[in-house]
Amino acid sequence: MLVFKPLAERRIALLWGSQLFSATGAEFYMVAVVWIATALIGRDAGYISALQAGALLAGSLFGGVLTDRWRFKTTMIATSLIRALLLVVLSVAGMLGLMSLPLLAIIAGLVALATSAFDPALQGTLPVLAPEPRLRHAVNGLFDATRRMARILGPSLIALVNGIVPIGQFFTITAAGFLLSAIGVGRSLKGVEIPPTSTGRGLAAVIDALSGGLRAVHGHAVMRYGLIADFVGNIGWSMGVLLGMALYLRATSTDPLTDYSLMMTAYGLGNLGANLVLASLRPQRPALWLVGSKLIFGAGVMLLPFAPDRAWLMAFAAFAAINGPLENLALLHIMQHDFPPQRLSQVYRLLMCAVFAGSLIGYLAAPILFGQFGVGVMITATGAATFAMGVIGLALFARR
Repeated sequence: MLVFKPLAERRIALLWGSQLFSATGAEFYMVAVVWIATALIGRDAGYISALQAGALLAGSLFGGVLTDRWRFKTTMIATSLIRALLLVVLSVAGMLGLMSLPLLAIIAGLVALATSAFDPALQGTLPVLAPEPRLRHAVNGLFDATRRMARILGPSLIALVNGIVPIGQFFTITAAGFLLSAIGVGRSLKGVEIPPTSTGRGLAAVIDALSGGLRAVHGHAVMRYGLIADFVGNIGWSMGVLLGMALYLRATSTDPLTDYSLMMTAYGLGNLGANLVLASLRPQRPALWLVGSKLIFGAGVMLLPFAPDRAWLMAFAAFAAINGPLENLALLHIMQHDFPPQRLSQVYRLLMCAVFAGSLIGYLAAPILFGQFGVGVMITATGAATFAMGVIGLALFARR
């Protein structure tokens, strides 16, 4: 119950609701785009997902040049409204029978650019709303749980409306989630003054926005390992889980969309269950949390293609999902305790760069590697690479 004590503060409760709508919309949208793209172009759908990952990477690298001068509230409201508007365009195109690969690709890239600005702004806001260090881990756990809940709600909604609502209209549901997110941010931060990260001008401000995160993590061995491990793990996530399992189930399952959405729902349940346990435990040795996350995720992904039935598929996905809270809560603990507040959003953007760079490489490589070696083999290979990253971390940190 300690996790919920800080929620007596109304602002945190409203911001939590806003993140829930945003994250659920993002998960729903992600699954819908992957599914529509695989229907249009099969394994080459990896290139659509690569476009999204590339836009997210570009936004994480260069977006700070613009958004570091904005207030966090402005950034979160603007990006939520922009995403809602873009998805309404896709919904109208679906109703008129105008859905096409170029349109899907353009909208996917623009939505990804907007998304890359939301999370750093949110992470920069939380320490202001929860200034006491002893409460931060609880608040971190709560907001991390929101992402885990979204991984349950998003795919579950797809399983619920599949066959009732045309797939092209899935985007209307997503747009509504982003609109509610914008309203929640506005209400939660009404009257709260959080200064922009950067108040400088000219070339110095641009350089600081681009390199501030890199300079902050220089010499921090655990954070550097976390960034590299995240990069490798997200190759497995994008190539092995999101795209790989969509293609694998299309080829092997009698009801692939339901199986895929249930697998993703089980992943969300595993995320949430692990979060509820770990949110009450402060990471005294965050390096070992990071190592454990890679070992668990790698093993879980390796097992996915060998699932004999739907129940085992969901069980393997739920096991792999323990990785998420282990990794994210450890990294948030490190960032909030080892870096100054003015660098927090920049370090978080650097983490996003590692995540999206891994996803970009995974999606770009997937069509070629799937064609060369087979989908099931490559899913297992990406899991093995992530597991190896955990073994490397164990060797590095076990004696520290």
